[in-house]
Amino acid sequence: MKEIDPQLPADPLQAALDEALARSMVAPALPVSFRRGLRAAIARSGQTDHAVLRARLEHERQQQLAELHSGYVRVSRRTLGLLVGAAFVGGIATVLAMPWLTLHFGSSAGLVLAGIGGALALAISAPSWWPGEALSRLLD
Repeated sequence: MKEIDPQLPADPLQAALDEALARSMVAPALPVSFRRGLRAAIARSGQTDHAVLRARLEHERQQQLAELHSGYVRVSRRTLGLLVGAAFVGGIATVLAMPWLTLHFGSSAGLVLAGIGGALALAISAPSWWPGEALSRLLD
């Protein structure tokens, strides 16, 4: 049975995003001597009260999680702003382009506009599909 992490968000969409990120992002490997060095650093620290040390480290971890969450919220708001802005620009472009397209393409103007929008969407999203080197080779 899978253990439930109390740090996971209650929102199902947020939990799904966290699970997808956990599947797609691999944690870097620790050096072989990391645990030994960690134990030696704890032993050298001079603090014999490991409960105080643990509480301090947990507090630091909570601060880092709060910083990550605030960064996530900031990116989410920025992304939402970009989407709303793009929707308005797309609407304005449609209002301006539709009379010209209707004049030149007649009743097929809606299909032409949808095709142009699809092509633009593919062109904008293409860099996220290909690794950097592959895209630069494609454009060269």
